[in-house]
Amino acid sequence: MDAPDSDRISIWGELSGALGDLGTLVPLAAALITVNGLSATGVFFGLGVAYVLSGLFYRLPIPVQPLKAVAAIAIARGLPGTTVAAAGWWMGGLLLLFALVDLPRWLDRLFTRPVIRGIQLGLGMMLVQSGLMLVSRPQVVPGGEERVLHLASHTFPVGWLIAAAALPFLIYTLRHRRYVASLVLLAFGGLTALAIGGAGRILGEIRLGIAFPAPALPSVADLMSALIFLVLPQIPLTLGNAVFATVDTAQAYFGHQARRVTPRNLLTTMGISQLVAALFGGVPVCHGSGGLTAHYRLGARTGAAPLLMGILCLALALLVDGNALPFLALIPYPVLGILVAFVGVQHGLLVRDLRGWEGIGVALTTALLGFATGNLALGFGGGILLQQFLGLVRRVRARRAAARSLEGGP
Repeated sequence: MDAPDSDRISIWGELSGALGDLGTLVPLAAALITVNGLSATGVFFGLGVAYVLSGLFYRLPIPVQPLKAVAAIAIARGLPGTTVAAAGWWMGGLLLLFALVDLPRWLDRLFTRPVIRGIQLGLGMMLVQSGLMLVSRPQVVPGGEERVLHLASHTFPVGWLIAAAALPFLIYTLRHRRYVASLVLLAFGGLTALAIGGAGRILGEIRLGIAFPAPALPSVADLMSALIFLVLPQIPLTLGNAVFATVDTAQAYFGHQARRVTPRNLLTTMGISQLVAALFGGVPVCHGSGGLTAHYRLGARTGAAPLLMGILCLALALLVDGNALPFLALIPYPVLGILVAFVGVQHGLLVRDLRGWEGIGVALTTALLGFATGNLALGFGGGILLQQFLGLVRRVRARRAAARSLEGGP
């Protein structure tokens, strides 16, 4: 078990770790703002408040991320921003209700360690896939021009060359100066974006100025669409990855220091964060085990990391006149892809502590089914069913063995 040591905690490590989860946050936030029409001020204000709450309460690098199923479905369907924000009202109310009735206590026996490890492995595989997709994008930076190479009859995104150049920076800093890894990689990415990504032109669109988030109340139609299309698919994933898997990951990395990271507390902080984001038209947010690995593996050890990220998000919300996208253009997609793929590999490696063919089989079933369908909820549903079936087989065999023992007795 990794445990944080005082001599391994530094402000540079906290800053590096704080930025370690940008590979998930930036692409989703940029897409929701540009495709779905969410207010950049509302999006980053909600994220900032949630990160500050997380850092102050847990005092560990517990992450904040847009709800992945909500974001993916909303982007794919092109749902309006009002519908996306309406999902936050549903999720906030439901998660606080789940915390009030202590729903995790009733579900705890279903989320065994093999099932949780399968969720983590499946998420790791999906993160690696997402990283490769980011590297393969023809755009180098959000909002920039397409940059491709034409070789014979084939076209290759320039992103692959940038990723190939960025990877040695990550490997070297992880081996020699681990706690500045993401800082070095993002600095390289910023220079690359300015040089060939078109970020210089986009930076000319920066307008400094105060912008406050405006309260936004959803219509009945938005609430109904959000419930059907966004909330129902998201709930199983939130319980599996943002609650049970996050608790397990926090305990694996921090041991007793993660005593505040309980299912009930996670539901409560997520519920409050959802309602704040929804009130100002932002994206629904959650915690997540993959984000925790991102923060931890890139240097974060305390609540300072989420506080730093919260301050950054609040600055993007309030100080750039409602236009944060030019700043996101400084982070090339290939660099984000390298970060995401690295986190995916590290997160998947949590499965290494499983022993026995039954546990490994349940974990692999959960992971592969979730990865193949692109839906972790289906994955851990299959893992739970297999776990229960194997348990039933064991009980039947035990009863038969006991019956044979009684028959052969005096």
